[in-house]
Amino acid sequence: MHCNWMLSFVVGLLLNASVESKRRGRGHTVQLVRNSNREDSLKTLQFETTALQSKFRLRVSRTKANVTAQSEPQLPLGNAYNTEYYGEIQIGSSQKFKVLFDTASSNLWVPSIQCPPDNCTRLHRYNSSLSSSHVANGKPFQIQYATRNNQPTILKGFLSADNVTLAGLSIKRQTFAEITSLPPGIFSRANFDGIFGLGLKEIAIDGIVPPIYNLFQQGLISQPTFSIYLNRTNTGVVDSNGGKLILGPSDQTLYSGCMTYVPLSKIGYWQLTVGSIVMGNDKELCSKCEAIVDSGTSLIVAPRAALKSINTILGLTENDKRDGVYTVACSRISSLPKITLNIGRRDFVLSPADYVIQYKNVCVSGFTSLEGLGKELTDEQGTEYDNLWVLGLVFMGPYYIEFDIEYKRIGLASKM
Repeated sequence: MHCNWMLSFVVGLLLNASVESKRRGRGHTVQLVRNSNREDSLKTLQFETTALQSKFRLRVSRTKANVTAQSEPQLPLGNAYNTEYYGEIQIGSSQKFKVLFDTASSNLWVPSIQCPPDNCTRLHRYNSSLSSSHVANGKPFQIQYATRNNQPTILKGFLSADNVTLAGLSIKRQTFAEITSLPPGIFSRANFDGIFGLGLKEIAIDGIVPPIYNLFQQGLISQPTFSIYLNRTNTGVVDSNGGKLILGPSDQTLYSGCMTYVPLSKIGYWQLTVGSIVMGNDKELCSKCEAIVDSGTSLIVAPRAALKSINTILGLTENDKRDGVYTVACSRISSLPKITLNIGRRDFVLSPADYVIQYKNVCVSGFTSLEGLGKELTDEQGTEYDNLWVLGLVFMGPYYIEFDIEYKRIGLASKM
């Protein structure tokens, strides 16, 4: 059985208590929109781990002469408190779903009409009888999850195929999973119905061709790349300009300077080798560390030893810990140190305002760990999760990031 592992952090923030390029061609953009959740609800910090060869770093410069703004198709998407970025797709002729765009998985799934309402509360469910373009498959589908208490939970369903539309692009006969059984509580407070995997085909369950591959193979985009551009604020209000998912060539109007390209260190996940991670001016947290860039993870997941060092520097103790994350006094943000990740021989710096998630006067540190689960999470590629960093939305926020399927590399640049 091929399993995909996911670790979900369900965190109460007590909101109610105050809380190159040589390739050119057409690209398409999905507009990301921020959407605030109920102020008295728990927030789901979603962490999807997946596992990802190459042993060198590379930097490539792009000229930006004669770059003009692109008018690409855009879809409204939502972002809950900077912890979930999700958007709308359509399956068949009329059924719409909000999906989390996740770079650490490669499959598309949505709840099925066969999923009992009490199990799929508040979620939109796909009804194949309402779609003339539906193609029956019926093969069983299963993903296994691991929660923080190390109790495995299983999401089950079956495969179907239908036309999937996003940003005005219609993927014909995309195979996806109809989920009939969801693990209780895991998605009950999520702001999305399903997950749209943006990972490589090597980690696709059952060898299903990922949607991003079919976009290129069906001629809908001119090159097999996509980029993620996020806007992040701490206002806690609905923001109609939450960012963009760009399908195809990068939009050079959205970043400044040169794009730094780094080859994947292991094929499968969007995994790279980080030269070093330094807190403040001199505290090196790791050297030649392995990291996954994951839009399905809200925070930065660090090895336990590194997290201990980070918390010591930030002055955090176990008394500041709530449901797997650490709260920090908002008044201290300006005095906290920066953190520098050296990637492709270039420094990518996160300021305290970048790595602290704030909602009104409640602030949460952007660092967490697997809390001992790393040795329990395994895959066919033998990934050692205990020593793996997961660079989630906290890292991605300040940067424009391109994911290149053809050349198996990631490009990073400062946002415009």
